[in-house]
Amino acid sequence: MLTPRTLQRCFKAVFAIAFASLMVVMLGPFQDLELRFGLTDKEAHAIAFFAVTNALFIIAPRRRRTDLAVVAAALGLAIEILQGLTGRDMSLADFVADAAGITAAVLPGVVERLRHQLRVHPDLSVRQLRAMDRRKRRRRPAPEAAPEVQDAASSANPA
Repeated sequence: MLTPRTLQRCFKAVFAIAFASLMVVMLGPFQDLELRFGLTDKEAHAIAFFAVTNALFIIAPRRRRTDLAVVAAALGLAIEILQGLTGRDMSLADFVADAAGITAAVLPGVVERLRHQLRVHPDLSVRQLRAMDRRKRRRRPAPEAAPEVQDAASSANPA
């Protein structure tokens, strides 16, 4: 049966292959390959990191989008450093293009979150919205065991 979980598993496999291919293209001796597709180097970087960021959103749905965007940016920075070590040009402009692709992937989620807040809580301040954010709440500590239970457990398992 086709479910979101099976789609996610298939997408993970496709992502692994596509990501490995992307690393070979970006780090190998394939400079100017994007010109065959009618793209500039910067356009290729932006499109690649848009795709990588969206793929991360799909394969890691329980992670926050901003955390995944930071991972994608760190990956872009690492690729630029590795390109400098492999004899290719290390370019800040390429990293900026990576960041533009990442921003293009993150922006729809930010807009949708704002739309949700406008529908549900249009008059609350940002501070109040942050206080209500369930991700920011601390988890309750586990209840402590009763003393007689702790004594019985410690006598059963002497150290």
